[in-house]
Parts: sequence; C-alpha cells; structure tokens
Amino acid sequence: RRVVCDTGPLLHLGEAQALELLARAGEVSMPLAVDLEMLVHQQDWQNQRPAWIVVQPLELPYHTAAAQWQHAGLLHSGEASAVALARQLHADWFLTDDTAARVFALSLGVEVHGSLGIILWAAAMGHLQRAEAERALDRLAQSSLWISARVLAAAKTALEQLY
Repeated sequence: RRVVCDTGPLLHLGEAQALELLARAGEVSMPLAVDLEMLVHQQDWQNQRPAWIVVQPLELPYHTAAAQWQHAGLLHSGEASAVALARQLHADWFLTDDTAARVFALSLGVEVHGSLGIILWAAAMGHLQRAEAERALDRLAQSSLWISARVLAAAKTALEQLY
C-alpha cells in the first residue's frame, strides 16, 4: 500500500509513541515541505527520521498544483504538498489530522485517514493487542492532537467491538 503523510500524523503518532505503526501500513512517503515542517517541531528530526519514511520530490504538474492551492489559501505548504504527492503517487491512503486537508483531499477522490484511524486500523489488523491499543489511544489523546471526548469514546467503543 502506498501511504503519503503530512506533518500531523508524524508528529502526533510520534508523541504517542506509535509512529512505528505507519511502517506496517505500507510504503510511507512525504514531500520535502513536510520534512521541513517536522524539523520545526523536532530539531533532531533529520537524525531520527525513520529510514522507512521516504522524502519524495513533487513533479510537474503536481508541484504547480500544490503552489496554487497554497497561494489560494486552501491549504498550508505541507498539507498542499502532501495532497499533491498523494495524487502524484496514486497513493492508497493520505494521512492527515487537519480537517481542511481531509475535506480537500476527499473532494479530489483521495482516501484519507488520521492518527486515530491508524491506531484503530493497527488494532483491527492484529498489530496491537487490546491493552496496547488502549494505551496508544490514551497517549494520542495526551499528545498535541486535539481529540474531543466524544470521538475518543467512540474510538474506545470501536476497540471493544474489535476485541
């Protein structure tokens, strides 16, 4: 499976000590703009970026499209570049925790998931035992990702149904 990630899931899953789940999702790529955004959030990112995350260049016309989306104020640089890369690579999944990026990508026919969805997917696929999945959800709720109490409760109910 081809997966393109923007900054949010890399940051949030990292904070939740669950970044390695992305490696199980498939071939993970990100554009240079996301790599640079990660450096802003984690100064040691260049040395700690997992080898299984590939930084991919944007080709024309995808680079142009990303610049236009950003210039129009539709998305920020990393999100625009990541959506464009997802289209360029014909990615199976685009990962974002940003609502605007999610809605925009869906409008283009791109399948979108977020950090919470990755944890639930990993649990459903048997990559996490129930207790591990619950701890991962709790750590994600304590990360810089805002999750409403309603959404967290729904995720925990989904875990109960899985196990």
